Amino acid sequence: MTGTATGRPVRRRALLTGGALAAGGTLAAAAAIAAARSDDADVRPGGAVPVADVGGAVVPFHGARQAGVDTEPQAHASFVALNLAPATDRAALGRLLRLLTDDAARLTQGRPALADTEPELGLLPARLTVTFGFGPGLYRAAGLDERRPASVAALPAFRVDRLQPRWSGGDLLLQICADDPVTVAHAQRVLVKDSRPFATVAWVQQGFRRAAGAEPGRTQRNLFGQLDGTANPRPGGPLETAVWVPDGPAWLRDSSTLVVRRISMNLET
Repeated sequence: MTGTATGRPVRRRALLTGGALAAGGTLAAAAAIAAARSDDADVRPGGAVPVADVGGAVVPFHGARQAGVDTEPQAHASFVALNLAPATDRAALGRLLRLLTDDAARLTQGRPALADTEPELGLLPARLTVTFGFGPGLYRAAGLDERRPASVAALPAFRVDRLQPRWSGGDLLLQICADDPVTVAHAQRVLVKDSRPFATVAWVQQGFRRAAGAEPGRTQRNLFGQLDGTANPRPGGPLETAVWVPDGPAWLRDSSTLVVRRISMNLET
């Protein structure tokens, strides 16, 4: 499925999986930008990234593959699952995706969205990426259920799972990542407002890592103190076959499937 923004085609490369959930990229959370200045007054402790560089850094929105999949992980993320309204058909989906595409393209480049009621909050892109994922319900609404990939389906529960319907499923996923939490919150608010005539929010999951540049190039620890993500594939090489769809129909190539799982981390108990 394609949408257009500023006159250019944009492919919606991600696939959203129902059940535990899913979507347009592999989980892209967290990150690091290389430091570029040695002025001690402008550089944060630890020797890494000037604050101005963090806020002003931009990730291109347009490309053969969606940003936010093999992008260097940002520090903050929000996953927003939307359920389409019953009246949202193929034509309405086109309007929704064009609207989301246009505003996401603007915000990721540090420009306010159209009709932005807080345009000053859209001026610091902070490596913002917005990745879109399609679930089974979106294929049905578009009249393309026969083209739905097998990976876009409800997932079976593991024996240790205690899945709850209110945290499962979704027709359209917005994966919003940036190095600044205000940037993430503002983009989320704008895109949810765009979707209101067409969909309702099913659930929102927020996440974070350490501040941008705090540990560039190193595996970070989670809240249990464990090293998280030590086996993640690196861009190029294994990532090409482990994450991206390498063949099949042209519209499916260079897509990916994301599963979001909520894990309770109760340090006190």
